Amino acid sequence: MAVLGVRVRLGAGGTVDDVRALKTWLEREEPLAELLSEEKLSIEAQTSTDGTKGRLGPDLELVLKLLGDVVTLAALTEYTTRAVKTWTNNRRRLQNGDPEPQIRTLDTDGE
Repeated sequence: MAVLGVRVRLGAGGTVDDVRALKTWLEREEPLAELLSEEKLSIEAQTSTDGTKGRLGPDLELVLKLLGDVVTLAALTEYTTRAVKTWTNNRRRLQNGDPEPQIRTLDTDGE
């Protein structure tokens, strides 16, 4: 069965704290929060399988997986992109640097 979802990876400017903060932000952002409360979405932080060359420490990313067919992958991508953009703009106002988030859909095998 195909796994549908979205991967959010922060660029070289992102930290472990940024990943945690973004995860918390996404968990509270409507309509993602609604999907989470209905157990139709999971958000997991995980180590990237193809990390940035020359970067010290692990590359972490967030993976949002649909657990039901309540929403399309296009809608999840749109919700996630909007939430990440808002989080990034807020972060820029509070901290130096830019984590340059990258958002892409998962392959059909969940990778």
